[in-house]
Amino acid sequence: MRGVAPRTVLGMTLYNNAKHLREAMDSILGQTHRDFALLMLDDGSSDEVEPIARQYERQDARVRYVRHQRRQGMVPTWKEVVEMARRDHPGAEYFAWVSDHDRWDTRWLETMIAELDRHPDAVLAYPQTLRIDEASVVVDKEPRIFDTSGVTSAAERWRRFCWNGFGSGDMVYGLMRMRALEAAGIFRPVLNPDRMLVAELTLLGEIHQVPQPLWSRRQSDGASVARQRTSLFADATPPRFNWPPSLQHAVLLRAQGVAPSMVATYVIASAWRATRKTDTSKSLGRGVDNVHFVKKLVKKGARHAVYYTLVGGRMAVAKIRRATRKVIYEVLMLTHRAGLRGRPNTR
Repeated sequence: MRGVAPRTVLGMTLYNNAKHLREAMDSILGQTHRDFALLMLDDGSSDEVEPIARQYERQDARVRYVRHQRRQGMVPTWKEVVEMARRDHPGAEYFAWVSDHDRWDTRWLETMIAELDRHPDAVLAYPQTLRIDEASVVVDKEPRIFDTSGVTSAAERWRRFCWNGFGSGDMVYGLMRMRALEAAGIFRPVLNPDRMLVAELTLLGEIHQVPQPLWSRRQSDGASVARQRTSLFADATPPRFNWPPSLQHAVLLRAQGVAPSMVATYVIASAWRATRKTDTSKSLGRGVDNVHFVKKLVKKGARHAVYYTLVGGRMAVAKIRRATRKVIYEVLMLTHRAGLRGRPNTR
């Protein structure tokens, strides 16, 4: 297939993950939709990544492998593989990053392309995500749900993303329109660049989530932001890199012309979301839950008390009425008998 201009390009960045690379590659090359190019950009791996990647390059004409002699970091590498895609395949409509350690259902690419083809206002399509562990066993975890299908207002899409847009790390692996990805700056030099990218895509069009679990994402250890501080850039970090991610994003969003009110919403919502993740917030949440539980118990006890009081009162009234009727009846019967005994015998 070399020489054919594909509609879709997949970009895989590689770094010291030979353990899962074959599984990832087999699931990608086994897609039912075969019209794509796969660019593999190795960020200077020191394990067995290179011989494995070159083997796949020899076996499949859709695959091209390129290697950095010295590590660049995640942001430059992710951005470079998109630039390679544009240079090698200038007519490509769609692009997706694919990882070197996850697993895709064979219908993943076919389904994502069909979704974007059907909805020209969508800039990104992604599936529900399964979580798997190191042994590729599915982890029991609720899927993250976010979708702006049919939301034509950029302001409304922005509001929904700011407050409810969880799972940018899932969305960033979705299939994107190449023109929208380029307009959004690909990957900005900030912490949480995946969230920054999805935020900018939100302003450009709709995000569609296909309600099928077509991608299995391998769980990773460690705090995301702490890991990113050493993995995003191999050399000098950009200005403001020690700032909170939302403030880094705010500076760039304003530079891109996003309205101050929208940037403020983004920062406030990000701060709220970050607060909700802290141990203190979780403890407070558990405390509030306990208060609600006690409140429910008190309400239930009060209702039972009222119920039994009313029922007991009615039963007592009924007993008194029965006793009163019995007494009246017995008094009348005694009176009647006494009257019969006092009447003279006329026979």
